[in-house]
Amino acid sequence: MAGSLTLAALHVGGVPSPVTILLGVAAVGYVLWSRLRGQPLNARRLLVLPVVLTVIGVADLTGSSAPRLSRTDVGFLAAGVAISVVLGVARGATIDLYPNGGELWQRYRPVTVVAWVTLVAAKLALAGTASVASASPGAGTHGLLLSLGASLIAEAAVVGPRALSTGLPFARDPKDAAKSWLGRSRTDLFAGAGGSGRPSAACRWDNGTSRSPRSRRIG
Repeated sequence: MAGSLTLAALHVGGVPSPVTILLGVAAVGYVLWSRLRGQPLNARRLLVLPVVLTVIGVADLTGSSAPRLSRTDVGFLAAGVAISVVLGVARGATIDLYPNGGELWQRYRPVTVVAWVTLVAAKLALAGTASVASASPGAGTHGLLLSLGASLIAEAAVVGPRALSTGLPFARDPKDAAKSWLGRSRTDLFAGAGGSGRPSAACRWDNGTSRSPRSRRIG
């Protein structure tokens, strides 16, 4: 029931609802904000958001609350996804890949932003054409989240091989780095304890007023 309500909120009379539009704007805004500044490049950053958007977009179009699409609507949907993929490939070819701290980073260039603006203009033109062609309301914007997800996947499909060709290591995932640090800290803490599971004497507190030089400060 909750799932049906959620999907129903994505459409109002066959037209993408404010919720859908807000999700799309938020996703594009986040991508532009983070990648214009430059960000570490790793598999999670490349794939998680595109996959999430694509899954929501597919569920939006195939769920029980999905709008009924005519052949004309499907044609406009396919055209919208195709345009998104083509411009995603174009963006992927323009992204600046550079080393930072021995790791690979990515950054949008002005021409990459132009590709995003072109995508928005193309989607608006498609919506106008759909209304002239007497398609159902919202035919030019059906699959908005699916198109965004497909566009970002296409971008990642170009950036990935380009990144591998640089020979630079991908940036470490912050979550993996934190787990690695905690693991090393625990190993250091119990080093010299002879595997007893208790801290060595050098690592114990002295009346709560001092600590070993081996202890690490967090923060």
